[in-house]
Formats: sequence, structure tokens, C-alpha cells
Amino acid sequence: MKQTFDIRRFWQTLKWTVISEKKSILTAFVAFTVAFLAIQLFSCFTIFDLTQGLGSAATYAGVGSCTATIAIMGAYYASGLLGNARTTRQRVTALMLPASNLEKFAARLIYCCIVMPALLYVAACAATCLRMLLELIAGHNDITAGFSVLFGGDLKMMGLEDDGLGMSTFVILALSWWSTSIFVLGGVFFRTRPFVWTNVTMFVGSLVLFTLLFYIGVLIGEDNLKQLFINLGLKDMSFDFDTFQLIVSLIFTAFTVFNVWLSYWLYKRLQVVQHKWFNV
Repeated sequence: MKQTFDIRRFWQTLKWTVISEKKSILTAFVAFTVAFLAIQLFSCFTIFDLTQGLGSAATYAGVGSCTATIAIMGAYYASGLLGNARTTRQRVTALMLPASNLEKFAARLIYCCIVMPALLYVAACAATCLRMLLELIAGHNDITAGFSVLFGGDLKMMGLEDDGLGMSTFVILALSWWSTSIFVLGGVFFRTRPFVWTNVTMFVGSLVLFTLLFYIGVLIGEDNLKQLFINLGLKDMSFDFDTFQLIVSLIFTAFTVFNVWLSYWLYKRLQVVQHKWFNV
């Protein structure tokens, strides 16, 4: 098998991946539709006024909970890149697929990071439509969809101005891509419970990093830090907010590319007999 990327072979691999997971896709769609509907109905018929319906604020509460659930489950599915290669038989099947490593990796990446999150959004939309129908049947007179919260359209609620919405959206997307790439990398590296161990690793790593930065700052001293900024010419340097956001976006986009490359580098080393804890 040639290790070059062939678009037709990749498309066949992607179709095979989706078809082989059709039972899981259907089960997830039904389960999350019911779960999202239950969340929104709980807000509608338990917490808030039974006769007035959700209204805008209550809609944002219910749909916002669905959005948070989608974010968490999106990370969970991203960590399942090797979900089709957990057992020895599954690994043999994955290794014997008539496709290059890049094609198989790209197919699993699209399935885990695009297909499944899109499925969650479709389930949330279906649940929202069902909730609105039930509200209409119940006679509520203030029915709101709340799709703007679901798809991140209410950035003004965060105090952002119209002029900065475009760049702010790019920053949010860059951070989302970076966090997703972290879970993709964890899913390739950890063999068992990748979602849990990735979260544990991120927590411990963040704790160690901030502790080191704190003690480095203490050792250097506040006066020395100020003098360092003066020597570097940074004391009077001022960036506008858009420039700062652009720099942050580019940095996290670079981290995302690196994480995806490292994930692919590890994916190429998938073997039938694996380490007990790691896929290396």
C-alpha cells in the first residue's frame, strides 16, 4: 500500500468508518436528543413559571446547559480517535485497512472531531424543536428557540463590541481547536480511559506550570522584572486589543498544528501488541 494520500481512497475509508459506527451514531443521536430535551423541559416545567414558558433568560439557561454538555462530549469524542483499535482484533482490522496511515488518521479525525460534534448539535436542535412544540401544546405564550446561545451568536453578552466580534470569534475558535487537539493527542497516547487521563494530565501540568512561573517570579523579584521590561523596551509598548487577540490566536493555532502532527506521528506507530497503558 502506497503511503501517499489519495482522495478517493480517503473517501472510501471515511465512508467505511461512518458505516461501521452507524449503530453508535444512531444510539448517540437518540440518547442526546432525549437528554437535551429533558434538560430544557426541566428548565421549562420545573424551575420557571409553568404558564409563561421559558422566555429569553430561561431559554438561555436550558440551551446553555446543552451547549456545555456538547463541549464536554466533544472533547470526549475527540479523545476516542483510537476507539476502533482498543482490542487486538480491532487493531488488526485497523492496520489491515487498504489505506495509508494518513488517510486512516484523517478519516478518524474527521469522524471524531467533526461528525460526532455535528451530531450533537443536530440532536440539540431536534430537542429544541420538540421542546418548543411541547410548550406550544402546553399553551405557553412566550416561546423562544435560543439557537443563538447554542451556536455562540451572543458574544455581546460577554461585553464585546461589534468591531471586535470577528477577532474575538477567531480567538475562541483557536482556543477550541487547541483544546480539541489536546484530547486528540491524549486519545492517541493513552490506551485506557483517554478522556479521564487527558484531563488529569492537563490539570497536573497546569498546576506544575503555574507553580513554576510563580516561584520564578518570586525569585526574580518585582523590581528586577520591571527593570527587565525597561531594558527590553516593553515598558511603554502598547498593543491594541485586536493585535493581542491576533497574537494569541496564531500561537494557539500553531500549538494545534503541532498537537495534530504529534498525534499522527504516534498513530503511525500503532502496533497489534501495545503497551498496557500507552499506545506506543
